Amino acid sequence: MLTFNLQDLNLTAGAQILDVGCGEGRHIFGSLQAFEQAYCIGYDQDLPSLEVCKEGLAFFQELNAGSTVFMQGSVYELPFADNSFDLIFCSEVLEHLDDYHLALKEIHRVLKTGGKFLPSVPSFWPEKICWSLSTDYQNMPGGHVRIFKKRQMISDITDHGFHFESSERFHGLHSGYWWLRCVFWSTQESNWMVKKYKQLLEYQILSNPWWLQKLERFLNPIFGKSIAFYFHKK
Repeated sequence: MLTFNLQDLNLTAGAQILDVGCGEGRHIFGSLQAFEQAYCIGYDQDLPSLEVCKEGLAFFQELNAGSTVFMQGSVYELPFADNSFDLIFCSEVLEHLDDYHLALKEIHRVLKTGGKFLPSVPSFWPEKICWSLSTDYQNMPGGHVRIFKKRQMISDITDHGFHFESSERFHGLHSGYWWLRCVFWSTQESNWMVKKYKQLLEYQILSNPWWLQKLERFLNPIFGKSIAFYFHKK
């Protein structure tokens, strides 16, 4: 499931796209579908996630995915030249970083002037509830080290030379799932409510019926688990 609305982005054919912290590649694969002849790089420090990306890439050969590569490395030292990319994703990454300002500085360096920067982080109050319900959630190894407020995100990113365009919330159905997991943290793998909720989300991902689409659009402005931002480099 994508955390950004790619339909509103106006990229020319052959655009250079980087996903910093690509995970299992959802925004890379979404870009291959949305943008003609896009050249994509998925970049992450987690090798098992990159292996999943490479397996999934086989399904996108008809979308010119031969121009797509996945690389391992640190967001603090991006191995790319200045002004290289037309679009950079950074989805659900900044909340994990000890020095997110250094990451923003690197992203700004490798993005072209006028290029789009799309970061997302957990929305403030749904994330705050998770932290309140479970100290284990808060202290997961490799987990979230901070909770961002919307105004703080906009201010921090604009201070690094970006211009804010808009923001929106996504994944309204996911907040309740994570609250349940936090309440039943020690037994979440066997808890029947957590299992049933997970089945609902899997059904949404695989089938996405119209009624779930409408329900999530209704929930997103208030309960959206993620808040997505749209910036461009000045």
